[in-house]
Amino acid sequence: MQDIECLEVGMTTQIGTNQVDEPEEGREYVRGLDSNSWLLFTEDPAEDRTVVVRIDKIDGDVCHCTVTRKRTR
Repeated sequence: MQDIECLEVGMTTQIGTNQVDEPEEGREYVRGLDSNSWLLFTEDPAEDRTVVVRIDKIDGDVCHCTVTRKRTR
């Protein structure tokens, strides 16, 4: 996984399947606050998301992802 601060919308990255809560291709996941885990993304307006990724492909223990959203500051 790349440093999430350097990721921009449209970039690709990888996440270990052990970091994702129930990984599924085509679903979006958000980085848990102050953790190294990824949770299923919801459109909750109160959610303080940093980066949201979509899992494009699961290959063994690696999730290949595309960044779909990033918090604007």
